[in-house]
Parts: sequence; C-alpha cells; structure tokens
Amino acid sequence: MVSSIPTLFAALALPLVPLVQAQLFTVNCQPLSIQRADPIISPGVVSAHTHAVIGGTAFQQTMSTTTAVNAQDTTCDKKLDKSNYWQPLLYHHRSDGQFEAVTFQGSAVYYLNRACNYAPGLTTCPTNFASRSPPAGLRMVVGNPTLRTYNDSSFAQRAVQHVCLRANDSPNFNSLPPMACLRLRAETYFPSCWDGVNLDSADHSSHMAFPAYGDYNTGVCPQSHPVAIYSVFYEFYYDTSPYTDYQNLVWAMGDPTGYGLHGDFINGWNQNALDQAVNTCQGPDGAYAATCSVNPGDGAAVALNPVVPAPSENVGLNGPIPALPGNNPVTGSFVKRRSSKFRM
Repeated sequence: MVSSIPTLFAALALPLVPLVQAQLFTVNCQPLSIQRADPIISPGVVSAHTHAVIGGTAFQQTMSTTTAVNAQDTTCDKKLDKSNYWQPLLYHHRSDGQFEAVTFQGSAVYYLNRACNYAPGLTTCPTNFASRSPPAGLRMVVGNPTLRTYNDSSFAQRAVQHVCLRANDSPNFNSLPPMACLRLRAETYFPSCWDGVNLDSADHSSHMAFPAYGDYNTGVCPQSHPVAIYSVFYEFYYDTSPYTDYQNLVWAMGDPTGYGLHGDFINGWNQNALDQAVNTCQGPDGAYAATCSVNPGDGAAVALNPVVPAPSENVGLNGPIPALPGNNPVTGSFVKRRSSKFRM
C-alpha cells in the first residue's frame, strides 16, 4: 500500500468545518481525452476498455502521486484542480453489428460534506460535523466493470446510476434507462470514508469505505475507515438523442445492463487551495461565494488535449468500428426496467 505523510491521528485532528447542506462546490469540466488508458487499474499499459477522461492535461498511462498536481492545465473551470476524473465510454451497438461512440459532452464533479468521522457509539452524525478534504495523492475507484446483476443492499452498487434526461422529466435508474433519452447522465458516487493512512491499495478500493451507519452517500464512517472526507460525485453527460433504440446502448467493457458503470479518481488539487476551500466555499453559493478561494480569477471549462497524446487506436470517434476497443464482447442482457433509489 502507498501511505500518506500525515498520521491517522493528524488526519482525525484537522479543524472542524460547519455542516454544509448544499454541495461545497462544483467543478465543471470539458472533455480531455477518450482512450484506452487507466493509470490506476492498468498502469503503464493499454487498459481493457475505453474511458472518457476529464481534468488535468498530465493524464497518461503511468502517473505517480505527483503527476496530476503538476499538470500544465485542466479542462475544468477550477484551475487549481488538476485532478483526473474518468468513466468508461458509452457506445451504440448498431443493427449491422458495428459500434459507434456516443458523443461525450462533459461533466460536473461535486464535492459534498456528507459523512462524519467514526467515534465509539456514534450511529448518526451530529448537527454540526466536518469532513476533511481528500488527501494529496489520493486515488480511488467506485463500481465494478464486470457486474451484470444488481444487489440493492450493496452501497457500492447503489452509488452508481443513470439519469434519463427528457423534455418533461428525468427518471433515475441503476441500470441503463429502459427508454429513449435526449441525454444520458452517468453518475458515480465515491466512498467517503478513508483509512487515514493509505492513498491507494492493492485493489484500489480497500483504503476507502462507505459509511457504516446511514447510506452510501451520508452517515458515520466505520472504525476501520474512521476519517470522513468530502464526497466526490461525478455526472458525465452523453448526447443520446440520435438513438431511439435505447436497448442497444452499451458501456465500453461490453455491458448492456449498466450495472458495470464505474469511476476512477486521482487527486491533483493544489492541496493548500483545496484545504482552504473547505473553509471558504461554504453555504448555498459554494464555489461562487464571494469568500471562496478555490479559483483565482474567472475560470472557464475548456476542452484540451493531454500533453502525452493518446495511443494511436481507432476507438470509434470517427465512425463505426467492428468491435468494442479491446475486443470486449457484449455480455449480459438489457434490463427492461429497474427504478433507482439514488439520492445525491
């Protein structure tokens, strides 16, 4: 395991921050790259499936704990945030058997104060509680790309969902939506409880956990992972308006169910700025509050290219391709209907 510099005691002893009911702040991002790379799961090699990536321009197949924070620029509007955020890419499986990439439009990332530190006997968070900022160098994942079935009792599975954006409503589903959508919003909610020591783990998950009491997106952290951090929550947007045959949408790993949706995060914040933002970006205005320090000057989300170019591979951005990149077979069956209980 990769360990952080602060001790567990120091992590728990950080100053408290008043409870914020709304999000602390939102990071809006344009696309950075679409490629088969995953520096967390598959460092140094081509990854098993295609990802849609946003954030810092240092994204590449191999990233140390300091690569992201030293990026030259970012596609996000908070310019002190050089983090990288990614999910699998969505494809459309055509009637002729070929696949085409669905247009990825960009993302919103929320930082939310929802979990509280472990304390003996504590089963509900107090009225005023504090999460700490995600530690420098933190890496984490949520979701399992191999899942094709759903277990509602699993916090990790409930933390992954899809929103069907239509003209008059926006129903939520843990599966891919059983209806045509103007746009699809793919959402991944990361675990908010840290072991206080490790920035990564062998399975890239064990150093993080969901609350022991409450729900996947709120509550008291377990004794094994006693440090509550600000929750990281992604919304990735796709233009699905051309596809009335909604049952033929499939995630890049060959998943037509949607249950295999997952997300990856590498912290690339200017850590001092992020820690200060925890204290200054409070209230309903979040990052737009007059006192917020998270973004010097006016920030704008701008599409950029990574400094290290994506590997040369046809991933379907310029027309149909005969197979999903990585030759991933489509496994599982489209889910006819399952509504979600998801709450941000």
